[in-house]
Amino acid sequence: MTTDQLNGIPIPKSAPPKPSSTSTSTTSLTARLYLPTTYATLPTQWLSTYQAFVRSNSSQVSSLESALRSFTYLLPGTRFADTPLTSESLQTFLSLLTAYNTHLLASPPFSPQRRYERFWEAKSGIYARCAALLRTIQYTQLLLEMLAKRAGEKARWRVIVLLEVVKAVCRLCMGRVSGSRPVIATGIGDERTERRAESPPTEEDGHAEGAQVDGAMKEGGEWKMPRTGMRLPQLPSSSPNGVMGGESITEFLTSRVITADEIKSARRLVRKLGTLPGHLAELMYILRPVAYAVALQRCQANRKDWRPWLLGMSMEVAARQLSKADVKESVVGGARGLSGVEREELKRRGWGMAWWGMRGAFYENVTSGIVKGVAGRFKGKAVLDMVGVVVEDYDFLWAEYYFPTATL
Repeated sequence: MTTDQLNGIPIPKSAPPKPSSTSTSTTSLTARLYLPTTYATLPTQWLSTYQAFVRSNSSQVSSLESALRSFTYLLPGTRFADTPLTSESLQTFLSLLTAYNTHLLASPPFSPQRRYERFWEAKSGIYARCAALLRTIQYTQLLLEMLAKRAGEKARWRVIVLLEVVKAVCRLCMGRVSGSRPVIATGIGDERTERRAESPPTEEDGHAEGAQVDGAMKEGGEWKMPRTGMRLPQLPSSSPNGVMGGESITEFLTSRVITADEIKSARRLVRKLGTLPGHLAELMYILRPVAYAVALQRCQANRKDWRPWLLGMSMEVAARQLSKADVKESVVGGARGLSGVEREELKRRGWGMAWWGMRGAFYENVTSGIVKGVAGRFKGKAVLDMVGVVVEDYDFLWAEYYFPTATL
């Protein structure tokens, strides 16, 4: 017998369990590094502070964004070292910041296009991720091209083709998730409807607040009906020539008319593609930038080669003609039967075809000489000299980079 047994102390039959390793793995990084908890929560606190500042100072934030963006328009060119890269870096940062601020300040009523986008973003996580990635690439693509160009032309064209492929995949996924509907151009949205700054009450509204006329109470510029409690917006004062507060009576009444797009559900704002020409048109329109970028990559040695330009232009014209045939066949009333969102998208795609005059061989053989001639005529004149310098600076971007003239 051992000494412990003689003293009456029981001996355990098995060794005590070793401390589990999971307890250390669940320990927070802050505790393992012996950092104060306040340091770990600083980023969240800063973000909350910034969000509160933007929401309470929306008009000042919008004015600052506009001022900085106007300043970047005067920077592109080659007069100083790395001026295009600096300007584009600032422009990219402002675009991303504006998109985030617009997301914070977004409030109804939304434009029909933004209502359609918000519906599918809320319904499908894939659609939301693809739309966010597409917007991010659109804001940063020129900056990425400038950075890639420093590594050489081969690296630059690889980045261009890769970005066009990613954008095409995102659009194909968005079209698939939405039920074979045309992909509407994504962007920041209509800031006039999504970023409403609370205007401070005027002196007249302050004196009139609480005034009662014919049983209706006027509060903060609105008329509150005593029996129903309904609030009616204040009508602007009219002048003898029929202008009220800077807009005509017709414009004032038209802006308050409820349109069909405002009544429709968000799903019905864009129709499904029901015919083969419609599907071919959308597929060709989405893949056109990829085919054009690959053709330019193969012909980069000769910038005046017409083959890439003819390929891209023919694909876009064919897609537009097939889309018109699809609308005429499947929509009652033709183009008139389309919703406002679809008409705006068709109009945007039509105007986008004008950018073919600033691309590839057409620009090198035709447009470049016209732009340089106009910029040369403006030089040396009192007021137009600054315009000529800006045109010449943008001519540098159009000639040296791919994405300034990209429409997708």
